[in-house]
Amino acid sequence: MSKHPPQPRPPISIDWPAWVQAVGSVGAILAAIGIAAHERSVARAKEAKKDDLEMKSRHTRANRALERFQKVIAEQLDFARTQQTGNVHPEIHPLPLPDEVKDVERDCYLMGEAGGDFLTVTNSFLEAQSLIKGDILLRKHECAFIQHLENAQNMSNQALKKIREPLWEK
Repeated sequence: MSKHPPQPRPPISIDWPAWVQAVGSVGAILAAIGIAAHERSVARAKEAKKDDLEMKSRHTRANRALERFQKVIAEQLDFARTQQTGNVHPEIHPLPLPDEVKDVERDCYLMGEAGGDFLTVTNSFLEAQSLIKGDILLRKHECAFIQHLENAQNMSNQALKKIREPLWEK
């Protein structure tokens, strides 16, 4: 063992300004991360709300267009049934798709199953129209014409249910 008396330890010198600056820097970094996360969260919420409003607008337009289109289908179906039972062959003109229906068709891919059903309605309607030749519906095409229109009518009811579902959600 050594015969020297124990040496006192040198006094610990804490550099308080440096520590305060380091803690402040860490706090500023954490605050910046928190603020960025909050801003991202707010931006996502705004985007989700915007998407929801666009979806509801799209479904509202589809609902209105399909309700009006159902009337066109029903009128032509009544006409065809009357022609079939009455042995009458008056002129019947093929009808084009209404413009508002064409507008909705462009957005059907964004509407899920409702959009698919909507397209089935328009396709059935157009198939029926293709059976009219020279403004006359031949007797041999009457049954197919009526079947296409009935399919369009039935599918339109199904499509309307699916189109309206998101409109009732909060």
